[in-house]
Amino acid sequence: MDYSNKIKKVTTTTLSFVVAVFALLVLGTLNESYAQGINYPVGSPGATSGTGNARVDPDNYFMRNNVAGLTEIAVTDEEENNQELQDSGKGGWRILNEFQESVYIYRRDRINVADPNFGKSSRATIINPGVAGELTYTSGNHKFGFGMGAYQAFGFQSKFEEDPAKFGARSTFFDTRVASNDVAIGGAVRLTKQISVGAAFIFGRAFLDLKTPALQAFAFGLVRDSRLDVSDFGAPGVNVGVHIRPHKKLDIGLGYKSQRSYDLEGEFDTFELKGFQFAPNKRNAFVEFKLPAVGEAGFVFKPNKLIHIAADFRFYDYTETFGPPIVLFDRDTKERLQTINIMGKDVRSYRFGVIINKSEKTKLSFGGAYTTNGFPEAAINPGLVNVGGADASFGISKKIGERWFSVGVAAIQGRERKVGPPANRLFGGKYIGGGVLFSLGIRTNKVPLLSK
Repeated sequence: MDYSNKIKKVTTTTLSFVVAVFALLVLGTLNESYAQGINYPVGSPGATSGTGNARVDPDNYFMRNNVAGLTEIAVTDEEENNQELQDSGKGGWRILNEFQESVYIYRRDRINVADPNFGKSSRATIINPGVAGELTYTSGNHKFGFGMGAYQAFGFQSKFEEDPAKFGARSTFFDTRVASNDVAIGGAVRLTKQISVGAAFIFGRAFLDLKTPALQAFAFGLVRDSRLDVSDFGAPGVNVGVHIRPHKKLDIGLGYKSQRSYDLEGEFDTFELKGFQFAPNKRNAFVEFKLPAVGEAGFVFKPNKLIHIAADFRFYDYTETFGPPIVLFDRDTKERLQTINIMGKDVRSYRFGVIINKSEKTKLSFGGAYTTNGFPEAAINPGLVNVGGADASFGISKKIGERWFSVGVAAIQGRERKVGPPANRLFGGKYIGGGVLFSLGIRTNKVPLLSK
């Protein structure tokens, strides 16, 4: 291969990864790769419902899950097929990319007999694409590894639009979109044959786009739309992990992601009381937005080469980040404009999956998960729905040529939440949500120019 063709190939590979990072960080239009209302994590639905803290198979997202596992990635086809690592003498690159498409349906039934719209229902359908990808290197002797990844660490959307012809003068429109699209850069080292440690530096872009009735006017029975549109780059943080291999049939993973904080800035369009009427007003706004710390633990049991059984537990520290009031300030005058009281509760997610290595060119994966609620009854409104719930997933991966292609699907069912007085007098009702998530992925160990 001549020099110009090498340059062309490496340029194409680099640009493809940069485009994915650019889409996540800058465009902000590839919104939720999962809905925090249902808590489906980044990663292929077929990949055992997001288990990944202890897994070291090449289809895992190590930069998102446990960085320490980078030392244990198979660098040759022989290692992957035999499921036994050895000193190959030459390190291996790996690139993994995935596109996701999610469809969620939320419903609010008016069940309070005192509600003027008692017996009526409102629905919302939310369709969102998402992307994720990572590029990693593992040494031939498996003593170290490094990489970078782009993914969405946190995403939430809740949207309801009521028809005035059906709901009358107090019909409302809510659309809440919030996400943190991140890049992680890190590495891992093998301390002993049984233990590896790793860490990654994380930074990203977050946005909050909140469309709701203006609260001051709504308290007087008037529906006037307001919009908060703020964003920020930064929020540095770390992801640290330990991978333990006490037996050849058992892997254990422990991980911790630090709390991170964005200083979101932008515009706040609302209606404020001036004299005896509500008039439109635009403010330069500022709000501190925190992402919760996450503690994770998982294991993989490998009774034989055919079947791998994985389980994860994840703890999201919502009490620290979403427990205190979130205060919106005027950036110029420092005046307090609005206070959002979510009163968040810690979220716990229990995930389980099975990978079946059907052949050297075919893998099947099954999974399931249960996630608790993060927001109390008093905080729920059509723009802040949180139902927790369960998901079940299936995926298939096929090797075609030198590349692995995967297809996955997850069915998600949220729990029913009944909201009403005295905890919540304004936005009572029965809330429920569910949906489906599809994914398409591609993985290759033949990275142009990097893989010789």
